[in-house]
Amino acid sequence: MPGKSYADELANPTPVQVLYWPDFQAMFLGAHKQGEHVAIVGPTGSGKTLVGLEICKMVGSRKASNGRPSSVTVLVYKPRDDTLREILPKEEWPEIKKWPPSFGQEHNIVWVRSGGVAKQRAVFIPLLDQMYQEGGQTVYIPEASHFERKPPDGLGMGGKMTEFWSAARSNKLTLISDTQRPRFVTRSMWTEPQWTIIFPPDDEDDLMAVAKLSGRKMDVLRTVNGLGEHEFLCVRRQRGNGGQRALYVSRVDL
Repeated sequence: MPGKSYADELANPTPVQVLYWPDFQAMFLGAHKQGEHVAIVGPTGSGKTLVGLEICKMVGSRKASNGRPSSVTVLVYKPRDDTLREILPKEEWPEIKKWPPSFGQEHNIVWVRSGGVAKQRAVFIPLLDQMYQEGGQTVYIPEASHFERKPPDGLGMGGKMTEFWSAARSNKLTLISDTQRPRFVTRSMWTEPQWTIIFPPDDEDDLMAVAKLSGRKMDVLRTVNGLGEHEFLCVRRQRGNGGQRALYVSRVDL
């Protein structure tokens, strides 16, 4: 993909637009298209989960081609998640036990509270297979590394995650996922999404890893190193426009 040379990037950094959170939400809602993926990286407490859930709400606020609300499904494997229920109240985002959801359940949560890795795999793998075939919807997968690590520490779904990042866009299937560290997930999580959201990491090597794969290494390093608490950099890849990137900085209030 054509782009600026290393020297050009140093001499001519990409302009960064600074947006208050409501303005960032408005920008994303207007610019994001169904099928465009979102990858989020940041340490615990940075705000990455909050941003992921808010993006689910934004996507879900749009209308699908059938005139109904856009379908958004959130996968949850933790026994308890207070942040999730603060952002996605159960009256509007019910837990469902079977697929497909009933009429009026376009926004839903699939929550595997017990049973360990075996139960999570038994629920999530066939569900994602069916979503991939159906297309035209959005799925949020929290902590991608848990889904990718091999059992018994994870679900061993690295191949499935790579498939979603690299091929699901053609089915108008949007994947939103986050991770604490960028080095324990498939490379596709950083090379394929049209939207990459970066909170300042605790580890400098982690930042370098994301920056190298973003296509805007120096811009990312320069910008992220200057961010404050709960601030993030969003890199938007504009496909079909010479591979150009747009950079946004915003801050999410916890």
